[in-house]
Amino acid sequence: MAAFRLLLICCLWGVSFVWAHPHVFVDAKVKVVFDNIGFAAVNNQWVFDELYSAAMMSSWDDNSDGVVSSAESSRLCHEILDPLKSSNYYNYVLLETKFLKIEQLSNCGVAFKNNRLVLSFDIKFLKPATTDYTMLVVAIADPTNYIQITADMENADVDGPESIDVEYFNDGLAGLTLFRAFRSDIEGLYLRYKKK
Repeated sequence: MAAFRLLLICCLWGVSFVWAHPHVFVDAKVKVVFDNIGFAAVNNQWVFDELYSAAMMSSWDDNSDGVVSSAESSRLCHEILDPLKSSNYYNYVLLETKFLKIEQLSNCGVAFKNNRLVLSFDIKFLKPATTDYTMLVVAIADPTNYIQITADMENADVDGPESIDVEYFNDGLAGLTLFRAFRSDIEGLYLRYKKK
């Protein structure tokens, strides 16, 4: 009986961890960028909920003017994104059976608009195009659900040069093994690209 109770507690703890409720809410816009070499970056724009935004501004708006200065922006970028580095900054790009390695975080900036904190940043990748199609799936999400990121993949933008042929669509992540920990309602952006 004691073993059964321990098993039950472990199962309930595991379920509560998987279905943890979010503490921060983000509306995200995504733009996938290709250059003449191939897949190059994911541009992120995260708009935080009003409660989190107010808390961050009250903590980081040194002169209480309601505007994010360049110094405040730099510090906020580090405050928000540094803890997310080990989690790919919640930018997951699937190639076959592995997530692509992030090359660099760049162009981070913070603004305060309509009572909401807006964080913009680029995640640089390097996956050259070949004469055959390369298939990628891009998802922006926090698997722990501490931050509930709603990424509008239906309206995601894709930008690239004429030398790269890119096709894309949005869809669910069901059936993709590496995304099993993600909420079932999260969509990915499916891309295939090659040199023309």
